[in-house]
Amino acid sequence: MEIIIGKNSGFCNGVKYTIDKALEVLSKFHPVYCLGEIVHNKDVVSLLEEKGMITVNSILEIPNNSKVIIRAHGESLDIYDKAKGKNLDIIDLTCGKIKIIHKEVLEHNDSFIIIIGKHDHPEVIGTKGHCKYSYVISNENDIDNCYKEFIDSKRKDIYIISQTTFNNNDFDILVDKIKNKFNNINIIVNKSICNATNLRQKEVVELSKNVDKMVIIGGKNSSNTKELYNLSKDNCETYLVENKDDINFRFNEYDKIGIMGGASTSNDIVNDVIERIKKTTSK
Repeated sequence: MEIIIGKNSGFCNGVKYTIDKALEVLSKFHPVYCLGEIVHNKDVVSLLEEKGMITVNSILEIPNNSKVIIRAHGESLDIYDKAKGKNLDIIDLTCGKIKIIHKEVLEHNDSFIIIIGKHDHPEVIGTKGHCKYSYVISNENDIDNCYKEFIDSKRKDIYIISQTTFNNNDFDILVDKIKNKFNNINIIVNKSICNATNLRQKEVVELSKNVDKMVIIGGKNSSNTKELYNLSKDNCETYLVENKDDINFRFNEYDKIGIMGGASTSNDIVNDVIERIKKTTSK
């Protein structure tokens, strides 16, 4: 058996920063609350919770005067206002790339802002919460309704940004369709897809073309991990697992296997999966 690990596998810089800072905070203070999953990986979340982090789904669950982590995906402006109203000590661990997007959105808030991304993704919800006039486009079926919203907004121009983990090619296709629909409207495009996401997506396509099977490792609710799985399965037999416990299938000793961890997947999780694969190989 040959196992090839993607060069861009595992934590991106933004997630690494968030996790490292969270561990630093938890070594000094208790309790520390986190509004939503700090990253989309249940093993990483469990590790931090073992060290004292308390994950909540609503800011109303956090007692006044407590410490609260803003997770990697960021939050809407109203969450910051509510946190201040409860006198919470905000530990903002929003990914640096997403912070830049929020800043750019605020600078273009006189425009109609189109966010290309998944409607229910926390990053998209947080970014939308920085906009005065906005619409989320996930696929071309959203474009007609977006056009109606734009007309009603009486804005003169459009600023397009992206969810940082959106599919690179899908973004380009949607931008072309938007430009065709919004003919003669001034449109500024900010392709705000994270470079680490772009590199990982390109690598998984090439790797999946040159192996017998691929194993994508990451949270089942992780957008970037699902995208890696979708890109890979077009080229070879592909499995999506969260951790070693999901390895309930066998490999052949002659298999050439590609491994790619999502942006929120630690090297420890990747290594555990590889060891389990080696133990479940048929001869």
